[in-house]
Amino acid sequence: MKNLIRSLVIYTFSAALCFLLISSYERQSQQASFPNHPIAITDTDDATDMPYQQGMITIKVKEGIVLRVPQDGAVAVDVPSLDAKIASYGINRLEKRFKHKPIPNTSGLPDLSRIYLVSFGAEFDAVAVSKAFGDDPNIEYAEPVPIYRLTEVPNDPMYNQQQHLPQIKAEEAWEIHKGEDGEEEVVVAIIDTGVDWQHEDLSENCWQNAGEDADGDGVTLEFDGSERILDPDDLNGVDDDGNGYVDDLIGWAYYNWIVNGNGSNPGDVLDPSNQYYGHGTHVGSIAAGCTNNSTGVSSISWNVKYMPVAVCNAYANVVWGFDGIIYAAENGADVINNSWGGYPYSQAHAEVITYARGLGSIVVCAAGNDADDHIFYPASYPQVVSVASVSQNDVKSWYSNYGACVDIAAPGGGWEGGIKSAIPGDQFGLMSGTSMAS
Repeated sequence: MKNLIRSLVIYTFSAALCFLLISSYERQSQQASFPNHPIAITDTDDATDMPYQQGMITIKVKEGIVLRVPQDGAVAVDVPSLDAKIASYGINRLEKRFKHKPIPNTSGLPDLSRIYLVSFGAEFDAVAVSKAFGDDPNIEYAEPVPIYRLTEVPNDPMYNQQQHLPQIKAEEAWEIHKGEDGEEEVVVAIIDTGVDWQHEDLSENCWQNAGEDADGDGVTLEFDGSERILDPDDLNGVDDDGNGYVDDLIGWAYYNWIVNGNGSNPGDVLDPSNQYYGHGTHVGSIAAGCTNNSTGVSSISWNVKYMPVAVCNAYANVVWGFDGIIYAAENGADVINNSWGGYPYSQAHAEVITYARGLGSIVVCAAGNDADDHIFYPASYPQVVSVASVSQNDVKSWYSNYGACVDIAAPGGGWEGGIKSAIPGDQFGLMSGTSMAS
């Protein structure tokens, strides 16, 4: 577990910097919420819609019960009441819900090993199936799997400037601190679409996993004469650091891993025609792009490293967001940024947040872009820093969620234009949203 004092120092700097930077923000008195459609974000989305993944639910068995996994086809667990439900609902797959390291019984952390993913046919409603399993005496809880989406408001470029930096008095802040620790790397994990880590204004600040440095040359990224590449000598098909991920030299790409069995390249996974293309690159550049390098844009930090973790599928659904949070926390991220979310509550997801906080990571989440005060997650889970957006004049952005679950606000762009940051292909562009504020 990380040194508590170091985490407190980082958190204190983060909070102090944010309050120094925002000159005024009038907090609303209600609670925040967030929609969860993988489509363009507007302020007219139906806040009462609570979509879930169909054909699957999450269950957590009670202590002492261990289910054999993975199982495909004819699933049986040798617990009569559960086997009856498995037969009734045509359960065809049983697997662990999350990938994680062994958790000692004395750790005080949530026992993620008792959480399973149950899959079934589309003819059954996920809410009904979860209720049936939840009534079983062997189950601690059962719930449908929420659908989450990214929190970015598309915006055409209007201003060729980064108005958010003078707005937050970045120069005055940099006189005090530039984000670095001085002794150890400070790492911000970007749980998103991935990050174009070869971008000219991002490559130098990319986190490198020293545990996967198979050839012992001190790097997992190297310059091949024209660009930075993954060190070929470290791509050996071996899980050198024993964290359960093979060749995760700079982070992990869940979609690539599922599709082609190789998650080593956590670059932006979406097709350029997708409205969310470049989202993770844009977010990563705001948080930890290279500053004072005579290239591109500046970030709020100068020497902070970013850990790219790609958690979206080809349609921009945030499928592996909480797996990404676990990955980042277990691999030493000081701060974990999540610029995505949705309405439904999940106890399993809440336990992942508690797990990450227990390992010493600060979890930061976008508050949502629906201009309302409904509860939304993961920003509204306990121990999360929830970030709303203000416009250039420090007034709440028209789209930003608000309310009692919001902890702080930062510039995210408004009617005046978006935040200028990097996008894939050595390019730069404007985007607006609580994603940018976070």
